[in-house]
Amino acid sequence: MTEPLTGQALEQLLQEATIITLTGGIEVRLVVLENQDYRLLVLNGSVQSVQDKRDPARLVLAHQIPLLAALAAVPEHGNVLELGLGGGSAMAYARAHYPTLNWLCLEQSARVISLYFDYFAPATVIPEQRILMAKAYEWLTTSWQGPQYDLVLCDVYDRLDVQFITACAKVVKPGGVLAINWLPHLQNDNLGDSELDCCAAIAGWLRTQQNVAGFRNRVYQLTRPILE
Repeated sequence: MTEPLTGQALEQLLQEATIITLTGGIEVRLVVLENQDYRLLVLNGSVQSVQDKRDPARLVLAHQIPLLAALAAVPEHGNVLELGLGGGSAMAYARAHYPTLNWLCLEQSARVISLYFDYFAPATVIPEQRILMAKAYEWLTTSWQGPQYDLVLCDVYDRLDVQFITACAKVVKPGGVLAINWLPHLQNDNLGDSELDCCAAIAGWLRTQQNVAGFRNRVYQLTRPILE
């Protein structure tokens, strides 16, 4: 696998890339930039997604490698729920390596979805992958009616509280995994574990943590026991 971009390389890319389009206002600003090799989606100055234009299935952001490692354990035709679309890089990776998975992505922003189809989506989408415009917490607590998922990928640029984690845990099947891209600067605590420790819904789940070298991100993999 090609190595992901380092923090220094990502900063350099941001400086060199040219703006293709800009949308939104003062509070929420979405920008698509590119150079000859990469295309980026940036929200309020924070990189949300990077696409290798020659190899869209490549994982360019370092946190995605441990985050998506759980895909290898999902059975063929298994169910995956992704929270947060960005530039669709997780779906691109899955299309190339796990094309039989049933994939549902929730994205609350119509602008993000529009930018995805205009600048990041493949020419042909596969029916196994669907995008639904919905706020993740509202959908999880009011609209979800099953089935439970083999894997829930939580990669949202937002604070994650006990209520949100509980809602995510509810839709993970026994033996399934909740994988979280944890951004400490968006959370209440410095260490990042307090919300997880306080969440009764994941008590007894196996928890692993991987720090992402050169970045603030930490990736948590929470595995629900088969027998509870």
